[in-house]
Amino acid sequence: MSLISRFVENLRGRLEMPELRAAPRANDPALIVAIGGVDHRARDWSPGGACIEGFSGTLAVGDIVSGTLRWKKAAPGQRFDAEVMRIEPNGLLALKWLDLPERVLLRMETELE
Repeated sequence: MSLISRFVENLRGRLEMPELRAAPRANDPALIVAIGGVDHRARDWSPGGACIEGFSGTLAVGDIVSGTLRWKKAAPGQRFDAEVMRIEPNGLLALKWLDLPERVLLRMETELE
């Protein structure tokens, strides 16, 4: 096997990595995640966590954050606790739910079916 074919094979293997998430993700219906009184739209969400965009607060990976989430802008928020899993310089924040109301979990599971 030539050096170029080994390189291509190695690259192909990296591009075909299996999905490591425990649950499928969705972005519809839109989930609004409020942290520190600031609303953020989830780029995607699941019963396991969410990824929000435009976060500008000061957090570190491993921090525990509390807030509210809701499906519609005017709806009352449901309290949550989550662990910060990833922060990117562009304001992307990945959260892993630690505590969600049962009815929120049920709705998420129903929406993903």
